[in-house]
Amino acid sequence: MRYVEKPLYTGESVLIPRKGTLNNVMYVNGAFWSVDTMFYTEMLRPNIAKFVYHFVKGKDLASLNAGSAVPSMTTNILNAMQLYIPDDVTLCIFEETVAPMYSQMQENEKQSVNLAKLRDTLLPRLMSGELDISNIDL
Repeated sequence: MRYVEKPLYTGESVLIPRKGTLNNVMYVNGAFWSVDTMFYTEMLRPNIAKFVYHFVKGKDLASLNAGSAVPSMTTNILNAMQLYIPDDVTLCIFEETVAPMYSQMQENEKQSVNLAKLRDTLLPRLMSGELDISNIDL
């Protein structure tokens, strides 16, 4: 899938594999579209998505495999998983603690994309000899 007209969901969500690598749980924040081999979540309370992500990520979902040939997760298995949600004050403290880390990860990802673009622009010019770096003192 390469293009959709509108996102499936916008906001914080936890994506849980339905088929394949079951432990590949993901946190997303923004507009997204998921493939049919992933479950997505809609958060009903504020400050809970990151907590849910870490809870689910901490589970060995591969051990809950319901498939024979292809690892599979079912809604019955997910619905049977007990998740104890802390009170709002505790969730706010958790969010305040982890939010800066998530912001830094997002900033790191942006920098990584920009550096990859820069590499892809400069490397061919360097390899072809179009750029001369012989005068650079390393």
